[in-house]
This record gives sequence, structure tokens and C-alpha cells, in this order.
Amino acid sequence: MWQLLNSDMEILVESDFIYLPLLFDPAIENEVQNLLRQGRPMKNPGHPQSKTIITHQDRQFVKALSIHSVLENYEVINAYDYNHLRKEFLRKYQLTREVDGILLDDTLKTILFQVMPYFIRKNRGLRRKKLSDEEILDLIGAKIDIPEKYYKEAKTFRHVEPLKAILKGLESQKPTFNPPGNGLLSTHQLRDWFHEAVHAKISAREHDRLTRALQIRLQFSQAKPEHAALLLYIADTGSLEIDGFGFTRKSAYKVEYFVYKRIGEYTLKDYYARSYLFPDCRVALSTYTPFRPFVMEKYKHPFLLRHKSGQEICMKHFAPPNEFTAENAIRILEEGLTALRYGYDARRRNGYHSLDRTWVHIPTIDFEEYRI
Repeated sequence: MWQLLNSDMEILVESDFIYLPLLFDPAIENEVQNLLRQGRPMKNPGHPQSKTIITHQDRQFVKALSIHSVLENYEVINAYDYNHLRKEFLRKYQLTREVDGILLDDTLKTILFQVMPYFIRKNRGLRRKKLSDEEILDLIGAKIDIPEKYYKEAKTFRHVEPLKAILKGLESQKPTFNPPGNGLLSTHQLRDWFHEAVHAKISAREHDRLTRALQIRLQFSQAKPEHAALLLYIADTGSLEIDGFGFTRKSAYKVEYFVYKRIGEYTLKDYYARSYLFPDCRVALSTYTPFRPFVMEKYKHPFLLRHKSGQEICMKHFAPPNEFTAENAIRILEEGLTALRYGYDARRRNGYHSLDRTWVHIPTIDFEEYRI
């Protein structure tokens, strides 16, 4: 489709279909004549039916693409061009960042306001008190340094009048999808029309997103500027770590996260009561299935099959949940941490490997470097 729009030719539009000119070739001519014997071609381009072959101004055209289908699926057909057009639209209205969409995400809210408070250290006076969302944001803000630029952006974020004006402008435009008229068009004319149609589609989609964005900005219009700055920082970076607890966004395009807790250094004993000092690592879970604890770093442990990153922790009786909730996330992390720290039984040498070398000669992972 992109190559067609950038070519230099005449095409025929008829009943929501693009017809391409047939080349003059004896073999093609014979095939066309065979098709035409089965029924008369449509000579009138305004006819409501859609034929495979159309004769127009002594030229023959063959049906190629459905305009409506291409437009509806253009985001998948040509993701690069669609994203380029979308960025042009957002830049026009100074909406190139998608912070609001991330802030509206329930998964991030669950991590911030339900899972994180369980693992981070509170002030002594608040230790037994359940913190409100505002108190949690105060606590996070006291533990991290937020770059100054996010405080500046927070002023714009909390000022909702420009966003209201943009929404009003989009509503007044009332973008709609109007197919091009039937008849001959140059590919340049079709390209201009197609870009306007894609912009109309983007406009309608962005209108819904901006309506939701306005709702969350109204919530923060009376909130502390530092809270807005903190949320802008988190939405932009996609990660945060406090007191060994943290999360990081998987990619810039998906609102999915790895949530983790650092285990710190710990010791295990082997069959002969010798101690092994294990280094810190991050025990994590994904907010997308499977909901099992794993180790983010390249790491070795009796409960890890290999010495590499991203390994699930072997826990024989662990039953993974089927959804991501705060309670499930806390349980998964706690059980993963407990398994690494306390799950190894030196007498039974349970797990994939044993800390001490046994008389059975089986190639295994060695832990001698950790022995103290």
C-alpha cells in the first residue's frame, strides 16, 4: 500500500475499492476476455456493484484493495507510517507524551499503593498505620531525588484549561471517514485523502484518550505539585527502587512490569556445616503470566537449574495464582525470597544441585567460590 501511494500512476476508485490499471499484454488480454464472456463489465463507474474487471475510458482496471479495510487495519499493515502520522497529530496539539495513559493504568496503581508499602521501610511513627495514597507519595518523594524538569512539567500537568480547549477543538472538527468519490484519481490525490482519513481516525481515538486524561488531571489539579512531579517521573522512566523494592517497565510500548525485591547477602550451610555466602539478587515476578518467582540477574543457587539470568525458582509445592493482584504479588515475592534463603536442606541436599560435592560424579554447578 505504501509503495502504491508513493508511485506515479492513475487508479480507479469504485464502491470503496481501489482498481489498478491492467498492463497491455497478450496473456492478460486473453484472461480478461475469458472473464468478460461470463458477464458484461461495468462501464459506468458510478454503478453500485463491484466487479473484478472494470472498463473505463477504454482502459481496463482490476480490483485490488478495499479502502475501508486498509484504513481500519493500517496500524498493523504499516505500523511505521501510522506511528509517524500519529506523532504528527500529537505534535500539532502538543501531546507527544503519553503520561496520562500510564497514570491511568490499574497495574501501576496496584504496585505503587498496595504492593510497595508492604516492603518499604516506613517512619517509626507510621509503622503500624495504613498509609493513604498521599502519604505513600510523600514517603516515596522523601526517598528519591526527582529531576527539576518534572516539577516544571507538573505545572502544565495540573493546569487543565489547555487540555479542555484541545478537546473542544477536536469536538468542533467532528472528523469523519468520507470515502473518496468514484472515478479516476492520481496516487498523489489518493495519498492526500488517505492521510486525512488516518488523521480523522487518530483524532477520534485520541479524543477518548484525552477525555480519560482530563479525568486524572482534574484529580491532581488540587494535589501537591510534588505528587504530580513524582508520577510524571515514574511514568516517564518506567522504573523505581526504594529500600530494595522496585519495579521496571518491560518496554516502552506495553504497560507490563517486572516487580522485584532484593534479597541481600545471605548464608547457607552444606552437609558438613560449612557456610556459603550468597550475593544479592532481585527476586521478581511479572505482572503478566506466568505468575512465578524468578531471579532477574545471572545467578546460581541449588534451586536454579542453570547459571544464567531470568530463571524461575524451583519450589516443589508452589501453586501459582491465575491473576495479578496485590495479595498475590506479595505472596509470590515472599515465597521466592524464603525459598532462596531457607528452602535448602543440607541433610537432604534438595534442589537441582548440592552445595558440597558428592561422591556421585555428576556434572553440576559449583559453589566453592561462595564458601567462607
